[in-house]
Amino acid sequence: MSPDPIGVVTLTRHRHQMLRRAMASVLAQDYPGDIEHIVVIDDDPESVAVVESAPTAPGRRTVAHLVERSPQEREEPPRDRRFVYPRLSRLFNTGARISSAEWIAFLDDDNEFEPHHLSSLRDLARQTGADAVHSGRTMWNADGTPYTDEVWHTSFTYEEGRRLYQLMVDRGVRFPGSNVVMDRADPGIRSASFRPSTVTGPDDPIMTVDQSVWLLRRELLLRLPIPEEFTEEDHANNVAPDDKLLGRLVSNDVPIFSTGAATVRYYLGGVSNWKQRETVAAARAAAATATAD
Repeated sequence: MSPDPIGVVTLTRHRHQMLRRAMASVLAQDYPGDIEHIVVIDDDPESVAVVESAPTAPGRRTVAHLVERSPQEREEPPRDRRFVYPRLSRLFNTGARISSAEWIAFLDDDNEFEPHHLSSLRDLARQTGADAVHSGRTMWNADGTPYTDEVWHTSFTYEEGRRLYQLMVDRGVRFPGSNVVMDRADPGIRSASFRPSTVTGPDDPIMTVDQSVWLLRRELLLRLPIPEEFTEEDHANNVAPDDKLLGRLVSNDVPIFSTGAATVRYYLGGVSNWKQRETVAAARAAAATATAD
């Protein structure tokens, strides 16, 4: 029996070099089954040519799907989560609907899969019978150096990032001197107690699974799509589409399993963490000034 086909959904907009890198990592997968790479293009016609000119191989298919923005959408302020996150949810769901594969993985256009990412996830799904499995990830700066700062990457302030980092170390998610993040969803949590990593307290369960580390049965995603509505509280807590997806799976008692391996290369600089990078840079500059004085 041939392995189940896997669809990989990538969203992109004006990041052609990163997109090429992401696509190359999908092409390099050691998964023995068919892989269908659905690239959902957010109002960027030039990316269609990037996708259609990319290398291919037997058992690998790439689909470019252009979604045009309305004139009103084109006037929205950049990086404003009130507009960006609902759009991302809509586009992720669009990619899952377009795919013809039995399983869906996600890959942000600025991230990469390690070669055994999809095969390790599908092996775990087969072993457990689960419809929702995920991996961990390694963290990288945009220049390709490991991100080992002892600051949680989606925090709004340097001080809060330090607090969250230490909490994640204490809970076995981060490791001092390492760039590994061991994504996880603690079992037995109901939606009423769901708190995303950005506002995690010392008594809260760990609930952090990045969009790019999932493998989900497509049928499950069609039944429980990523929520597309975000409240003001969501925005205040930096709740992203991956948080909304995890919350929906948890609230519907979907069993979730982890490979326990870091098989995604996650690069900083996206909409969820660019503000935190500014706060870290500012804190370092202030410390350097104080030392010089």
